[in-house]
Amino acid sequence: MSEKQASVNRTEVARQIISFSWPIFISMIFTEFYNITNSLIVGNYVSLKALSAVSACTWITNIFNYSFYGLGMGAGILIARYYGAKDHKKLKQALDSAIVFAFVGGLILTIGSELLLPLIMKLSNIGPDIYDDALNYLRVYLMGNTAVLTYQMCFFILRSFGDTKHQLYYSIISSVANILFGLLFVRVFHMDVIGTALATILSQFIMDVLALRLMFKHDDFDFSFKDIDFSIKVVGEICALGIPAGFQNMLIALSSMMVQSHVNTFSNEVIAGIGVAEKIIGWGQLTSVSISSATMALVAQNIGANDYDRVKMVIRESVILSLISTVVLVGFIVTFAPILVSRFNSDQGVRFYGTQMIYYSFFGPIVIVFSHIYNAACRAAGNVRIPMYIAIFSQVICKYAFVRIGLSIIYDVQILYLGTAIGYSLAGILASLYFFRSHWTLEHGLR
Repeated sequence: MSEKQASVNRTEVARQIISFSWPIFISMIFTEFYNITNSLIVGNYVSLKALSAVSACTWITNIFNYSFYGLGMGAGILIARYYGAKDHKKLKQALDSAIVFAFVGGLILTIGSELLLPLIMKLSNIGPDIYDDALNYLRVYLMGNTAVLTYQMCFFILRSFGDTKHQLYYSIISSVANILFGLLFVRVFHMDVIGTALATILSQFIMDVLALRLMFKHDDFDFSFKDIDFSIKVVGEICALGIPAGFQNMLIALSSMMVQSHVNTFSNEVIAGIGVAEKIIGWGQLTSVSISSATMALVAQNIGANDYDRVKMVIRESVILSLISTVVLVGFIVTFAPILVSRFNSDQGVRFYGTQMIYYSFFGPIVIVFSHIYNAACRAAGNVRIPMYIAIFSQVICKYAFVRIGLSIIYDVQILYLGTAIGYSLAGILASLYFFRSHWTLEHGLR
C-alpha cells in the first residue's frame, strides 16, 4: 500500500469512527444529564439531605446499570460479527435470543435487586439521617431494571448495524421526559426523592417502547412472536462475551460503593460534593467511551470480514481521536468546575469539596482513554477476560486499598479525591502494557 493510499484510508477510517461515535457521544451527554437530573432536582427543590441521599445511592444503582451495559455489549459483539460475515441465519437467531433474554433476564434481576436491597444498604454504610430517603429512592429506582437491560440490549444491537442516530433521538426524548416528570412529581405533587426515581423509570420505559418499535420494523431484524428462533447456546455466547465486562463493571461499582461507605462517614457537604464531582468527572470519559463503542463494533465487523489491516487502522485512529477530544473536554471541566458544581446545590461546602475533587482527579479520564480503546478491541476479538482482570485489579482492588489504607493513616478528604483518579490511571497503563506486550494481540491481528 502506498503512503498516499494509506493516508486516504486513515482519513476514511477516522471519518467512519466519527460518523459512528458522534451520535453516541451526544446521546451520552443526554444520558449523563438524564442521570444527574435527579440530583439537580432534589438539590435545588428538596434539600441538601435529599441530595446527599441520592448521591449516596449513585454507585448502588451503577452496580446494576454497568452489569446491563456488559450484557448489551456481549450481544452487540456477537451480532456485529454475524452482520459483518453476512450470516443471516445466525444473525436472526442471535437477535431473537438477545431480545428474549433481555425481557426474562431483566425481570429476574429486578426481583433479585429488590430482595438484596437491605444487604446492599447495610454494606453502603448510609447514615441514619439520610437512610430513609436513600431506601425510598432505591426501592422505586430499581423497579426499572428490566427497562434498563432492554434498552441497553437494543442500543448495542442497533450499533452493530451501524445505527447510532436513533439512540441519540431516543435519549433526548427520554431525558426531556425525565426532567418534566421529575419537576411534576417533585414541585407539583411534592413526592421528594420518590418522585425523581419514579420519573426515571417512566422515562426509561418510554425509551424501551421507542427502541423496540424501531427494531421490529428494521430491515435486518426479522422478529416475529410466531417465529422466535431462541437458542440457549446463543444466550450462553452473549453471556460469555458480556458477563466478564458486566461483572467487571459491577465489581467496579461495588468497590466504589465500598469507597462510598467511607465517604458516608464525612459530613453531608462532603457526601454531596463528592457525589456531584464524580458525576462531573464522568463527563470527561464521554468521548472515549463513545469512540470505544465505535471501535468495538468496527473491529468486530472487520474481523468478521477478515480485514485485519482495517482492524489495526480503526484501533490507531480511535486512540488519537479519543485523546484529543478527552483533553479538550477535561480542560473545559477543570476551567468551569466551580460553576458546574454550584449548579447542583448553592451550599458553599458542597461547592468547595466538589470543586476540590475535580482539581485533584482530572488526570484520570485522560489516562483511562487507553483502557477504553484497547479493551474494546480485545473484546471485539473475543478476549474478554484479560480486560476484566485489568479493570478489577486497578479499579477495584487498588482503588479500594488506596482509600482504605490511606484513610487509616491520614483521615483526610484528599484521600477520597485521589482514589478514583488512581484507579483510572492504573487501568489505562496496564491496558496499554498488555496490548503492546502480549503475544495474544499480535496473533489475533490487533497490532
